[in-house]
Amino acid sequence: MTKDNILFLGTVRHAKAQEAALAAKYNIHYSSPTRKELLDQLENAKREGFSFRAIYRGFASHYALGRVDEPLLNQFLPGLELIASVGAGYDFVDAVAATRNKQWVTNTPGVVDDATADATILLLLSTLRHQYEIEYAFRNGSATKPRIGRDPAGMTLGIVGMGGIGKAVAKRALALGMKIVYHNRRPITWSTETHHLKDVTYCSTLDELLSVSDVVSIHVPLSSETRHLFRAEQLAKMKAGSYLINTSRGPVVHEEALVDALESGHIAGAGLDVFEHEPKPHPALLKNMNVSLMPHLGAFTIETITKMEALAMENIDVFLSTGSLLTPVNSIN
Repeated sequence: MTKDNILFLGTVRHAKAQEAALAAKYNIHYSSPTRKELLDQLENAKREGFSFRAIYRGFASHYALGRVDEPLLNQFLPGLELIASVGAGYDFVDAVAATRNKQWVTNTPGVVDDATADATILLLLSTLRHQYEIEYAFRNGSATKPRIGRDPAGMTLGIVGMGGIGKAVAKRALALGMKIVYHNRRPITWSTETHHLKDVTYCSTLDELLSVSDVVSIHVPLSSETRHLFRAEQLAKMKAGSYLINTSRGPVVHEEALVDALESGHIAGAGLDVFEHEPKPHPALLKNMNVSLMPHLGAFTIETITKMEALAMENIDVFLSTGSLLTPVNSIN
C-alpha cells in the first residue's frame, strides 16, 4: 500500500516522538528553507509525479516561507486536502482560498490558553509597574529615581473576546483582585468548569467596555471584522489614563493611532506581544518607556509548543486515517 505524502513547512521543535510516529506511517518531506526554493521543490515534485495530501505548517514558519496564501495553495493542486497549522490563530493560512480549493485547515486552539494568559498577565504587571524602565536603569547603573507603579487590585479589566484565552486571563486577573468585564458577540453560558468566573460582567457593546475599563486586554482572532478594531476612535473612548494589552494579533490595533494615544497621555501604557507589521514594531513603541514589549512569544514555552505541534500532527494522522478532523477551521461542502 502506497503511503501518503506530507510536507512539513518548518521544523518540529519539541514534539519529536509524535513526529517519529507520523513518519512511521506516512512519507514525510521537509520544505526547502526559502519561499523561492519551496516553489522549485513543488515543481520538481510535480515533474516526478507525486503530490502531498497534507501540509504541516510549523511554528513561526511564515518568517522564512511566508504566508500559506492562495498562490502557494494553488501550487499543491491537485492532491492537497489538509493544512494543519500550529497555533491558535490561523491567519497565516488563507482559509478562504483553501475552502475554495476544498482544502481543510486546522489550528491548535485550547493548548495555547494558559501560556498566552500567563504572557498577558506578565505584560499587564510589567506595564503597570514600569518594569522595563526600572530594569533598564538598574542594569545600566542609572541613578534616576524610578517612577511609582500601580496596583492591579481594584482595577477593572475589560476583556475583549472571552474565548479560551480570555477565560484564562480572567481567572488569573481575579486572583490579582481585579474586577472583570467582557465583551463578546453574545454573553457566555457558564459551565461547572467556569463557575469561578460567574461574577464577571457582560458588556453588550465594545464602547460600554471601553468606558469602564482601567485596563483593556484584547483576545480576538484576526479577521476582516477585527482588523483595526482598535482605531483612533476606539482608543479615544477608553478611560483617560487607562492601559491597553494585546496578545492576540497585531493588526487588530491601528499602531499609528496607538502611538498617538500614548504620546498624548490619554493611554497611560501598553503591553504588546504582537504588532501590526511584524516582525517590526512601530519605532515610537521601541522608544516609549510606558510600553512593555514581547516579539510575539506569548505561547513560546516548551510545554505549549509541544502540545501545539502534537495536536497539528494528530489532526493529520486522524484525517489521513479516518477522514475526520479534531480542530477544523473551515467547512467544506
